Amino acid sequence: MTSATHTLITAFVSGKLSYDALSKQLRTGAQQSANALDETRQAIRDFVEAGHLPNELGQRLQNQLPAGDAKPSGYDVKDNPPRPHAVHGTQQEPVSAPAPEQAATPPANLPPLPLLNEPAGATGGETASDETRGKMDEAILTSLVAGYAGFRSRRANAGEEPPPPADSGKLDKYLTEFKSARFRSDARRVSGGGQRDSLDVNKLAAPQVKRAGVGSILRDRFILDTEIGSGGMGHVYSAVDRRRLEAAHDQPYVAIKLLNENYRNDTEAVRLLEAEARKSQALAHPNITTVYDFDRDKADVFIVMEQLNGVGLDRRIGRALGKPLPLGECARVLRGTCAGLSHAHSRGVVHSDLKPGNIFLLTDGTIKLLDFGLAAAATASADHPIRDSLTSAYASPEQFRRADRDPRDDVFALGCITYQILTGGHPFQFRPIDEVAREGIVPAPVEGLSPQAWNTLRQALAFDRNKRLGDVDSFLKGLFEMQD
Repeated sequence: MTSATHTLITAFVSGKLSYDALSKQLRTGAQQSANALDETRQAIRDFVEAGHLPNELGQRLQNQLPAGDAKPSGYDVKDNPPRPHAVHGTQQEPVSAPAPEQAATPPANLPPLPLLNEPAGATGGETASDETRGKMDEAILTSLVAGYAGFRSRRANAGEEPPPPADSGKLDKYLTEFKSARFRSDARRVSGGGQRDSLDVNKLAAPQVKRAGVGSILRDRFILDTEIGSGGMGHVYSAVDRRRLEAAHDQPYVAIKLLNENYRNDTEAVRLLEAEARKSQALAHPNITTVYDFDRDKADVFIVMEQLNGVGLDRRIGRALGKPLPLGECARVLRGTCAGLSHAHSRGVVHSDLKPGNIFLLTDGTIKLLDFGLAAAATASADHPIRDSLTSAYASPEQFRRADRDPRDDVFALGCITYQILTGGHPFQFRPIDEVAREGIVPAPVEGLSPQAWNTLRQALAFDRNKRLGDVDSFLKGLFEMQD
């Protein structure tokens, strides 16, 4: 393998060289001599065999090289493009369309985009060529993301000095190449007039639009970097905020909750969720996760929040393997949770979906509450069954009946969580609360808890709102004053 060709392909794979630049330079080098052409083809084959280039992408690069009496390429090349390994089913090869009388020839200094001039499939379904194009596009986009990731990791290295202005400009270069590749990919998909998925601007906000994912850019600002969680409402991503990064902010990452199709296509649900997110923005408190914004980009509806480093209480409980958490940790979790709830209740905001998954333990010991009011807002829409939005093992009986929100709903969920971390088990074995309420099931007393503390916990778990403990301050006082 020649060192020059090896260097070019290595730069492309690592994200330092764009696809267009790679194709152009490989063509230029291969035109120098027959030996140079053979060596370039061999270099591409070596990278494919080593698993560094997708087979289809390697074939595209081979096809763009100058024609010549080169050695066999090593691919099973026929009139049609190679069929991806993932395509199965029909064994009949599609009939090649007649070649046009005069094919458009791209300028010598601009290599053709892969499959740009390929005729549309003869059938109404997706062809092997379409899948090849998709795989190749993903390879190109992945290389661009890798280039950005390398830049980001260098910025994150605390031992390095701040990057010079010239190096800082690389971020915009990677983003520009990334978006350019996406736009070109879309253009190729609609370039054939006979294709079934021709572009229709009216479809941009339709339900069938593919949702954003890792590598997507929202509002030309937030770059989705890693998926860090998912739930009934959607997916949560760690995302780079370009404004923070360009301002040299010490925390350029934010969390993006991307709502799923059930919510983003429901106007009423989106309106209510936005109203709750705006309320949460006003809840500035050390024990409540900061909500920065509620926004949408075409069909994607998302919430921007602070990114947290630590572990969710649900995972912490899971690691305990059915055993109670240490008393000191229980006290820290409950005090932080009660402090956040008390602050929110004093400002008229009820959480309405309090559960271990919405309580976060930071690495510095701080307790943070997530997703205030969001589930309750979703259930207010008649299009969403209540069981699809509420966590049935922690929701109060009144929530199943769509009663008005009340702080005592959070008190009930807090009682379930308290029982769980003190004993290692759920007070009602994770059954839906509306069912256990109809059956009148009473949880067993917590071993080692004082009579006054157990009475406080028992009152928090009352199925009747009017008999339930009235506020979290009373709960905290009754649970801890006799224990300290």
